[in-house]
Amino acid sequence: MDFYKIALLALISLVGIFVVRQLKPEFAVPLTVGVSVVLLLMICDALYDVVYTFYDLAEKTNVDGEAIGCVIKVVGIGYLAEFSNNICVDVNCKSIGDKVLLASKIAILFCAMPIVRRLLETIIGMVL
Repeated sequence: MDFYKIALLALISLVGIFVVRQLKPEFAVPLTVGVSVVLLLMICDALYDVVYTFYDLAEKTNVDGEAIGCVIKVVGIGYLAEFSNNICVDVNCKSIGDKVLLASKIAILFCAMPIVRRLLETIIGMVL
């Protein structure tokens, strides 16, 4: 991942957003969201390699693909929730950002339920 490109785009965007905020404040929020989405897309391109590596390691170590998929989903939900919350805070809607974080915690709970169920079934099978 070329972090310097991301950092450079972020710094240039900050200057642009600062100028736009002084001249046309109504364009600052859409510009901020747009730049944030572009930065997120740049990051997502690099995440493909990370996800592929996880699945490759799971295959080599005979770890269940469902467990790896769950871990990747949980991490993705967490990152997306943080990203969305930060945008909400940037546009002075912290209460909506808090609801996004709550929804992400519930989504993570639902995502982890099959793994928890299988773990509990294994423990019960060992005890009985």
